[in-house]
Amino acid sequence: MNTLKRAILFFLYILPLITHGQDSVKTHYNLEECIALALKNNAEAQKSANSSQAASLDLKQAKAALLPTLSGSLDHNINTGFSTDPITNAIVSENITSGNQRLNTNMVLFNGLNLLRTIRQQAFAYKATQMDEQRIKDNLTMDVILAYLQVITAKDALEQYKQQRDVTKKQLERLAILNRDGAVAPGEYYDVKGQFSGDQITVLTGENTLRTNVIVLTRLLNIPYSQALSFEPINQLPDVSSASLSQEALYERAAASLGTLKAAQFWKESAEYQLKATRSLYFPTLSLGANLTSRYSNADENRGTYMDQIQDNLGKGAGLTLSIPILDGFRRRINVSRAKLELRNAEIDLENTENNLQQQTAQVLINLQTAKEKYLEIREQVEAYKESFRVAEVRFEAGDINSVEFLLQKTKYDQANISLVVAQYEWQLRQRIANYYNGQR
Repeated sequence: MNTLKRAILFFLYILPLITHGQDSVKTHYNLEECIALALKNNAEAQKSANSSQAASLDLKQAKAALLPTLSGSLDHNINTGFSTDPITNAIVSENITSGNQRLNTNMVLFNGLNLLRTIRQQAFAYKATQMDEQRIKDNLTMDVILAYLQVITAKDALEQYKQQRDVTKKQLERLAILNRDGAVAPGEYYDVKGQFSGDQITVLTGENTLRTNVIVLTRLLNIPYSQALSFEPINQLPDVSSASLSQEALYERAAASLGTLKAAQFWKESAEYQLKATRSLYFPTLSLGANLTSRYSNADENRGTYMDQIQDNLGKGAGLTLSIPILDGFRRRINVSRAKLELRNAEIDLENTENNLQQQTAQVLINLQTAKEKYLEIREQVEAYKESFRVAEVRFEAGDINSVEFLLQKTKYDQANISLVVAQYEWQLRQRIANYYNGQR
């Protein structure tokens, strides 16, 4: 009995925690939340951030190469039987314990500015990876905007499909009564019944399209798909009277705000310094070295303890080393040639990026203007077909026209409404893309 009571109390204790965990699962998102979630969860965005951090480490390593090196070593030896006395170098037959201590430092004084140029190369490479990261985020953001608007478009289109089905259902119910009473030709009834079946299929297709578009969006967000997911509609249309941008102005702002062109510019500058750093290896290398050495042996009874001997046997040294490259199997020459090719590739990438960005900004403005004009034209078409369908519906119910004429007008009106939904979100998509190129986040 006590066990049962404890189990009930435990269940009552954890029940609020379970329900709280369920309530905390987010299922409703707006566009800004989707963009933020994608930038946080997307695998490509995470990998680009890691690449940027790796480039930062390369830069730190290049800077640290300016510092002197410092190394130390200790060895401890035990010799038995015949061995060499490390103090007198005589051959003795006894157990000898000995050791050596070394401390070395070295610093490059000059190597044709290779270290400094390598630092500049890595600095530009780090900036380039940061811009590459920004480029991936820019592309991901626009992909999310597109996927989000496709979800909203499919959702609104589905509502239109259902409304169209309901209109057909209303007429079908009316004709079913008339057909039962023999007050209408059977062909009229079966025409509308066939249309209703077609509307049902269209609704099913719309539901499948909506689910598919949601899956595409969740893949970008890197979250599990659920039928409970919902997304905030976007009802605000762009301003019809807003001033249009020139292609030159949009290109300049896109070049300043997007990471694509900046990354290509930084990669080119990094390649330039890589070539300079590689050429500097033709020069001699001058380095400064210094060392401290000492030794210990238990055979030297007159020198005292271990620490006393280290101090008494302490030796110091310093010197300059000049290393002159003479022949290395043409390795330096080949590396310079390879660096030239990498620079040329970077220049080609930059030129190609500039051309692509120019073409993209021109296409963005063309798409925006086309989407705007298309929406305005379809809106007028919907108003015209709306009135035409209203008249056809009244005449059909009055028996002035047959089902073929009625369904023809209904199809025109239905298609115009769907086209309006698509055109509305197409315009929003093109406007948001233009805003993004314009530096408006």
